[in-house]
Amino acid sequence: MLPLPTIDRQSQIRADTGKIQALWKHPSSKTLLWRDGEFIMLEHRAYYFIYSEIQAFIDDLEPPVYLGSHQEIEYFACRVSNASPKFDSFEFLNLRKASLLCDSYHFELLFYAQGVLNSLQRHKFCSYCGSETTIIQSGHARQCCSHSCAKMLYPKLDPAVIFSIVNNSGPESKILLGRQAAWDEFRYSVIAGFVEPGESLEAAVKREAMEETGLKVERIQYIGSQAWPFPDSIMLGFCAETTQQEITLVDQELEKADWFTALDIKTKVEAGTLKMPFTVSISWHLIDRWYSQQTGHSLATLDQV
Repeated sequence: MLPLPTIDRQSQIRADTGKIQALWKHPSSKTLLWRDGEFIMLEHRAYYFIYSEIQAFIDDLEPPVYLGSHQEIEYFACRVSNASPKFDSFEFLNLRKASLLCDSYHFELLFYAQGVLNSLQRHKFCSYCGSETTIIQSGHARQCCSHSCAKMLYPKLDPAVIFSIVNNSGPESKILLGRQAAWDEFRYSVIAGFVEPGESLEAAVKREAMEETGLKVERIQYIGSQAWPFPDSIMLGFCAETTQQEITLVDQELEKADWFTALDIKTKVEAGTLKMPFTVSISWHLIDRWYSQQTGHSLATLDQV
């Protein structure tokens, strides 16, 4: 359903500082530059710097994060630590926009890079004793600088469930779509929420369905997952069914929610009164999965205004 990993992360060499530095300096190696959620782009595409180009900015960069290898090319990412005028001629785009302009291979690299860099930026101090931390493992961990603590701090992920709710009790199958007030006009999606401590994924689906829509769901089926570094999540995709019709916005996280048939979606999307999630998101794939089952066609075939 979603792009499969293509890069070899080579975690076994992350602790070898000398080897990593040599790989970074190799003429064929490529480095993404990232500044607080935005990547440097060129002609609306992620730009990969070679080491000789990086020298002009080296004083404004944090140590490189080693991403891995693919087809004999080593990939790295660096955080731009200073708002230097050296970068004024470059275009920076946030990950959501940048991911819409790249293929699945580069999409994976951008999400991977942002996830690691987010963690490094957000955990400069030890969560155990409050001391400063230092970057180790080629950017994949931090270690407390206090000798009496010296805790190893690895990136943490916040698991979230995201799921379609379908009602097949009537003459036509319907899918529930909702929207948040902060989204752009006419944008709808499926339901999502974070998993709580001590909770199974299926239990989280049931709880979030009830909290956001007032619906009791069953027949919960796992579909797939997607990295979601906004800032530290992983989205775990499911589909679920209900026989109930009445929607109640219990926790008021959604501004609106309604049932849609496949024809409703087609008609409204083509009229410009309904927008699907962006195609890079698992939410789009969950809706597309149901829509394809109903029509034999993908959402991608719709003429969108």
